[in-house]
Amino acid sequence: MRRAALLYNPAAGGHRAGRLAPRLQELFAREGVTLAPRATNGPGEATALAREAAAGDDLDALFVLGGDGTVREAAAGLLGSALPLGVLPGGTTNVVAGALALPRSPLAAARRLLARSAPCEVDVGLAGDAPFLMQVSGGLDARALAAVSPRAKRRWGRLAVVAAGLRVWARYAFPELTFEADGVAGSATGVAVCNLSAYAGRYRLVPGGSWTDRRLDLFLFHGRSRRAALGFALALVGGRHAGRADVAFRTVETVTLTGPAPLTLQLDGDPVSLAPPLAIRLAPARLVLLAPRG
Repeated sequence: MRRAALLYNPAAGGHRAGRLAPRLQELFAREGVTLAPRATNGPGEATALAREAAAGDDLDALFVLGGDGTVREAAAGLLGSALPLGVLPGGTTNVVAGALALPRSPLAAARRLLARSAPCEVDVGLAGDAPFLMQVSGGLDARALAAVSPRAKRRWGRLAVVAAGLRVWARYAFPELTFEADGVAGSATGVAVCNLSAYAGRYRLVPGGSWTDRRLDLFLFHGRSRRAALGFALALVGGRHAGRADVAFRTVETVTLTGPAPLTLQLDGDPVSLAPPLAIRLAPARLVLLAPRG
């Protein structure tokens, strides 16, 4: 590797990413790599900058310093290209970096990738036209993320998400979401279509859940009470949720969310509101990630 670019969200991690960019530039230089940092200034800009980087032929890799939202945007711009994406954890949530077994420190993650890494192709999901690396889900979790103000998230990070989750949980009515999975209709109070098993940080929502198997994993929660939701959350933390009677799993190729409208969802940790029917499937093209060896 001789030349690379760095996309970073200057507001990520309480504005820590902006302060880290020059230090990363120095670290790369010591390893003989010229790093060109570029700040993203709004939603969708990381996608445009990544697409621009992929269209050129002067870079060996594109690195992203930010949370899962910024990583997802950059991945959208690189989908189907040969330019590898290096992930440096720098946001409120860094599930993708954790799935790659990278250190939590962006500087340590950069050292790991520069010292010993290899490109690997991974699957990317599509919710309509929106790509995702981890999962798209609807239910209490999506409602909680929608209730978090950007200001509170920047200031308090994960604590803001937990606080919003408790507020939503206290008054949640557990409405049914309807869907078709590989043509079979169903309903549940919580639905997650997963490309990766990692969920909400260090937890594993679905068994298996590999982003290299060209399949999606469907998670269903059928609980209808706050007590059931609390019991599920505690079981998830303890890794015991798979045995619950109100939980089901299925491996699928396509899922279509059919209601209710509008669909309040979370896409790799970002709240979105989309119109049904929403087709969820794997993208035909794959993403090249830089993964640490060993």
